[in-house]
Amino acid sequence: MNESYSPLQSPYGGRLLGVVQLRVGGRLYAVPVQAMDFASSDGGAEHSGGFFVQGDTMGILVDETASDEQMRSQVMEGCAEAARHLSAKFLN
Repeated sequence: MNESYSPLQSPYGGRLLGVVQLRVGGRLYAVPVQAMDFASSDGGAEHSGGFFVQGDTMGILVDETASDEQMRSQVMEGCAEAARHLSAKFLN
């Protein structure tokens, strides 16, 4: 069963890197991963990356100035946060 929770556009205007698929409670969710330069973007200090939910939109933001290893780590942490959020929202 394929289910998309949100559109692929971030309210923060990040550059789309790809989509991760998370299986939670038998459902498959597509979570967009977007890169931003937090140091130079408006509201960058307010949004330091990771998983976000705004209205019916969710995604993972990573720092585009980070190394590949740091980006992978940010994506993995964002996936864990997204799984916790989806579990709490749809399995409780």
